[in-house]
Amino acid sequence: MLTDFYAGLTIVVILIFTGFFLSKIKIITDEGVKFLSNLILTVALPVAFFNSFPDEFNFADFRLFLWGLVSCVVVLSLLILFSQVLFSKKLIKNNNYEYKFAFAFNNTSFIGYPLVSMAFGQEGLVAYAGFMLPWVIALFTYGVWLFNDNYTWKDTLKGIVNPNVVGIVLGAVFFIFGIQLPSLIDKTVGLIAGLTTPLALLCIGFMLSEAKLKVLFKRWQVVFVCLTQLTIPPIFTWALLKMVGAPPVIISVLVLMQALPTAATLGLFNKKYKNTESESGEIVTLSTILAGITVPILIYFFVA
Repeated sequence: MLTDFYAGLTIVVILIFTGFFLSKIKIITDEGVKFLSNLILTVALPVAFFNSFPDEFNFADFRLFLWGLVSCVVVLSLLILFSQVLFSKKLIKNNNYEYKFAFAFNNTSFIGYPLVSMAFGQEGLVAYAGFMLPWVIALFTYGVWLFNDNYTWKDTLKGIVNPNVVGIVLGAVFFIFGIQLPSLIDKTVGLIAGLTTPLALLCIGFMLSEAKLKVLFKRWQVVFVCLTQLTIPPIFTWALLKMVGAPPVIISVLVLMQALPTAATLGLFNKKYKNTESESGEIVTLSTILAGITVPILIYFFVA
């Protein structure tokens, strides 16, 4: 499994650097990345979630789906509570909502799907889909609430009914009831789902190309949130799942998810709801760079 993971990680790095290079030569632009990000989050990733389930129902895979779902609810709830304490206004006086978001939500969509699909295959993707159902709902409800001063119940409804949640729920329904798509449509779905990995990683490469590396380590708060976000959640997740006797693939997938860098949606939410000067770009960039060091180490010690 480790060999598959490191091979997958190598492919991820190559695609990220490809996006970085294409940005530097102006083939990928800011407007292009906005379009690609929207395409991924509203079309490719929801279809990929739908496609994560096996064609035929079996209880073993359904059990993994439920393990992923329940584990995410417990782990994410505890991390959110911990972030409220760790990044209170006593420690972070300005824009502490950014730090709470950065600690609780990581890049499970853009980077998580490619790594899980390449390292763990179908079995890992079923667990991943279970994990992502409550994660996506929390992202578009609690995550939006952190930034949106005018949050209402209608925003909660939008957070629950979004393309990613619909994709996971439909995939689970088709899986449980043994519904199969016609061959031609099934192949089309597979091709659309396959767009997720390269497009997402090219976008990450573009984001890194925009970073001002000289200023990344100048703010202790940014360094602190990145280091805590990259270490505490995966170690805590490993200890909790080991304690309750979770299946090995659940431990592997969820530890990997929690070891990933801060979600790129941090910057998107800030632009959409606040549109003020912030450290969101610095947090995402530094977290992504440091993850290149921390992820292989954590996987070696806590997954191997």
